[in-house]
Amino acid sequence: MMIFLILLAWILSGCVGAVPPQPLAVHYDEKTQHGIDMSLLRSFLEEHAEEEELFTFYPLAEPEKKEIAQVEEKKEIQKGVASLPEEPLTALQEAPGPTADDRLLDIWKKDIDRAMQNPPGQRKIEFSIPLVENNRVRYFVNFFSGRLRGFFERALARSGRYVPMMTTILREEGLPEDLVFLSLIESGFSPYAYSKAKAMGPWQFIRGTGLRYGLKINGWVDERRDPIKSTRAAAAYLKDLHLQFGEWFLAAAAYNAGERKVEKAIHRSRTNDFWHLSQKTHLKMETRNYVPKFIAATLIASTPEKYGFGDVVYEPPIEYDEVSIKKPLRLQTIADLANTTVEAIRELNPALLRNSTPPSENGFMLRVPAGRGETFFQAYELLPDSATVKVITHKVRKGETLVAIAKKYRQPVSQVMELNNLKSRRVQVGQELIIMPDGAPKKR
Repeated sequence: MMIFLILLAWILSGCVGAVPPQPLAVHYDEKTQHGIDMSLLRSFLEEHAEEEELFTFYPLAEPEKKEIAQVEEKKEIQKGVASLPEEPLTALQEAPGPTADDRLLDIWKKDIDRAMQNPPGQRKIEFSIPLVENNRVRYFVNFFSGRLRGFFERALARSGRYVPMMTTILREEGLPEDLVFLSLIESGFSPYAYSKAKAMGPWQFIRGTGLRYGLKINGWVDERRDPIKSTRAAAAYLKDLHLQFGEWFLAAAAYNAGERKVEKAIHRSRTNDFWHLSQKTHLKMETRNYVPKFIAATLIASTPEKYGFGDVVYEPPIEYDEVSIKKPLRLQTIADLANTTVEAIRELNPALLRNSTPPSENGFMLRVPAGRGETFFQAYELLPDSATVKVITHKVRKGETLVAIAKKYRQPVSQVMELNNLKSRRVQVGQELIIMPDGAPKKR
């Protein structure tokens, strides 16, 4: 009986190999099962496992512990994945790449120059075979369809919303339509993309360049986020860069890094040939890899099925009616008048920074969902004055402080600062401040 119990305990303990013929104490009490002192058995097996390596010992509870540990590990992994932030909207722009340089730039320059020789509307870039098979291009094709696959899929889906409109504008401006994929590299076609360099919108304009090309940027609107107006500005900027530098790759490099950095690089290296520029460190690697990224993105976006993106569900093209309003309105009021939602109004007017439209002497051009323009206009004509947002312009007088002005209109100082895009409480005599007595909703 004792031998049987010893063998049974040995089997239950998960051991393999022969048990050395050593005596084992057996007794019965309430804390043991089948009369076996399991702690004694375990220590006995462990001792001889170390000495003779005749078997591998697994504690009796090990299978259960292992299963629990696996479940916990899986939970931790899932928790970790859930807590990971999504790739930034500038992920393609910031993607690292190989450091090797080659002659792909000259090939690309010839391809785009060839496209520019065609009549407007027929300026499609036909990439040469050496360009498509280039190592750096292949690297980014693999990178975008591998590590950044999820981001690229979302960007492709979003492209359905904006590419038809953007390519129309590029065509009207006499540029190759494929340049639309610069926006894919810059922002993944997102109006809300914001870079470390404080560039904004689908074409990633910095503030100074945006203002230079006619985009309004103030406490009410940031037209760098407007996909239509920013595309017009991007087309004008690209044409000016090409005129300034005389060839397309330097223009593209300047679009990415800024024309001043390219000018400095040319001055320091004493050459305007990008092949020679790229051999040095005057330009960041991001800029030196800009065209390979563009080519890779264009190849994938043009023939997504070829690169494993055949299941992308593209968003429908943006469609809207434009209506002019004379006085500021809350977005909720606009949505009610157009029989739509605030979310739909925001999507069509991403330049708006607040929950209301800006005051303007000439009125404000607003977009509403396609087919809702007439509905909005009829309801707008019947809208009482009380439904409009009250806006006061206060001119700062001598001796006035921001705190005193805010107190006068019973507004929080922080709200007045935010509404007027103020960095500090310091104001100057003659400065005009916008006040909304009924409250100015905070920025999104």
